[in-house]
Amino acid sequence: MATVASLGETDLIRRVIAPLLKAGASSNKPAGWKLRQGIGDDAAVLSPPAGRDLLFASDMLVEGVHFRRNVLPAKWIGWKALARNISDIAAMGGRPAAAVVSLGAPGGTDARLIRGIYQGLASCARYFRMAIVGGDTTKAAAIVVDVSILGDVASGKAVLRSGVRPGDALFVTGSLGNSYASGRHARFVPRVAEAQAVLRRLPIHGMIDLSDGLASGLRLLSQASRVRLSVDLAAVPLARGARSVEQAMNEGEDFELLFAVSGRLAGRVPRMIGRVPIMRIGQAARGQGVRCLDDRGKAVPLPGRGFEHFSARERS
Repeated sequence: MATVASLGETDLIRRVIAPLLKAGASSNKPAGWKLRQGIGDDAAVLSPPAGRDLLFASDMLVEGVHFRRNVLPAKWIGWKALARNISDIAAMGGRPAAAVVSLGAPGGTDARLIRGIYQGLASCARYFRMAIVGGDTTKAAAIVVDVSILGDVASGKAVLRSGVRPGDALFVTGSLGNSYASGRHARFVPRVAEAQAVLRRLPIHGMIDLSDGLASGLRLLSQASRVRLSVDLAAVPLARGARSVEQAMNEGEDFELLFAVSGRLAGRVPRMIGRVPIMRIGQAARGQGVRCLDDRGKAVPLPGRGFEHFSARERS
């Protein structure tokens, strides 16, 4: 059995990682971008399209926090590592273009596991027609996959969390809750197409991806936009197997989109995009904070705050 330590960094990259990524970097051509130098030098060289603003984000996947290798197949570890970054680009109304991936792993890690992770990364990149253009490897106490991503959006058109206005209607894509038990936390498809489809119909005033739960997303939108958000708990779309609205509000890792549009134009938001439902769950008003309404229209406290690192149990 070849391990990371027995191969060494140079052969790990040359024999396992580079062959999986070089083909994708040359064949996946994000619209308008030019890849002048990819894997194999000290840095990648890219030319972004004219008239577009750059989006730049990063996110890491840590063993024991975001996954367990004896539960989640290696391919889906890789898919999730890139997909969660793509979800951030989707939440800005943008398109993913390129990424660099850094990997930390114990020396005794089976090289087949690393190959599987990079197969998942490459598969996700192909799906979204983007390139993985470089990265790094290092020894670590646990597997860590750290991704930095570039995307683009029409100049001046990035959708910010701070754009929600009084009178706006709130919508959420897909369904929420039970992400871990179902495996959806890793096998999800970021809502790039759905965000673009809504934006072609009408402006989105504010948007956030639901990585840490609906409760967290609502609080962050409210704080950034300085508005009060009212949510109809009976309208929150529960995923199959979700135990309660509380689970849907707090578990996180759904990677759906919460967004706001003008109340006057809310009827133009489609109820379905492809196979993904779009549900209206509330509205914005002057004020601060988040208010929830039960099935009788009675105001009740927000059930939880969502997932918070350093103050909550680790995910597994």
